[in-house]
Amino acid sequence: MRFLPLLPSLLGLVIPSSALRHRDNDNSSLIVTTVPDYIRPYVVHAYTLDGVRLGAQVYRFPVTGPSSGNAFTLISTASPSSTDLGVLPHAHLLHYENFYCLRGRYALWTSKDNLTNGRILTPGDYGAVPHNTTHTFQLLDPFTEMVGVIQPGGFEDLFYFLASANYSSTTYAPFPQGNFTSPGGDAETIAKLEAFDVHARLTFSPPFDFGTNAAVVEGNSENETTIWHDGENELAADSETPFYIAKGYGPKYLATLGSSNTSYAIVEPFITATQSSGNFTEGTITLSQIPAGAEPESYVFSGHTALEVVDGLVGVSVGGFEEMTVLAVGDVVFVPSGRKWSFWGEAAYSKVLYVGQGEEGLASRLVGGATRWESVVWPEA
Repeated sequence: MRFLPLLPSLLGLVIPSSALRHRDNDNSSLIVTTVPDYIRPYVVHAYTLDGVRLGAQVYRFPVTGPSSGNAFTLISTASPSSTDLGVLPHAHLLHYENFYCLRGRYALWTSKDNLTNGRILTPGDYGAVPHNTTHTFQLLDPFTEMVGVIQPGGFEDLFYFLASANYSSTTYAPFPQGNFTSPGGDAETIAKLEAFDVHARLTFSPPFDFGTNAAVVEGNSENETTIWHDGENELAADSETPFYIAKGYGPKYLATLGSSNTSYAIVEPFITATQSSGNFTEGTITLSQIPAGAEPESYVFSGHTALEVVDGLVGVSVGGFEEMTVLAVGDVVFVPSGRKWSFWGEAAYSKVLYVGQGEEGLASRLVGGATRWESVVWPEA
């Protein structure tokens, strides 16, 4: 049984950006409760979107294929813990999938070229799943929330197809209470999903013997490493290798922001042009509070940008909209290419997950004027 309107990409069709509706002159309210099916700036607050349910997992889509011109899809997955895998092992041949932990804990496994890695992700941790990488996950805490970025966009059609029910809540409950069947699916179902770029890898058996640092590795001994929350994590050297970055253990860059140059941003990249073949960028930006009277930086990019707040409070202003919006944890802003906009820290400590279309964008702009930084906080004076 199918739920929610299905888009043409359900049949495996690729929708060119030129065929998608683009209303960059739509200057109605910036805040929406339904993601637009055309390209325009918008803000969605956490849990206000209707979602679809697979077992106890609730999937919401703050950025979709139509809303981003197929640049990328941004997925929120909220769920209780489970003793089963969240999905049967599989790979994507056309899509690059990215996992970020917003709340709780979950285990993520990746396997490619005879090397299997597993990590238990806690808030702020990240895992990269490039093309043709076998992967699966298990949700471990009573309230776990994964943020997924999938490039190119449109991958939400898979969840529309698989959903057991639509989900909405008048109290904005992240997911329903009760006992539900495992959303992992059966072997027969997952074997039929190749039209959605889901290729079953049912012989893969994930290793559960995580060490004291919540990491496990099997396979190619020359590349064997279990560095996680106990040492520096490195980005992959190419766009084919899966990798993991623990919160605060990846590369960091310090930039100054605003008219007074007295507010700071710490950029921690996960995906650069090297890891994505120039298709997208992703990472986090930690923000200090903008001083009273200071003007935030303004930006215009040739590609689309999305931010999700993962800590603190973040102010956003988008050209053409009178409202200045303050975003809390889980809120998302999407800004199309060519639109002038700005963002800043409203709380003493704030942080966003950024996603950008193409190889140039917010992160490259900030890193271009930044210095390499070893700390996860900015200078005290």
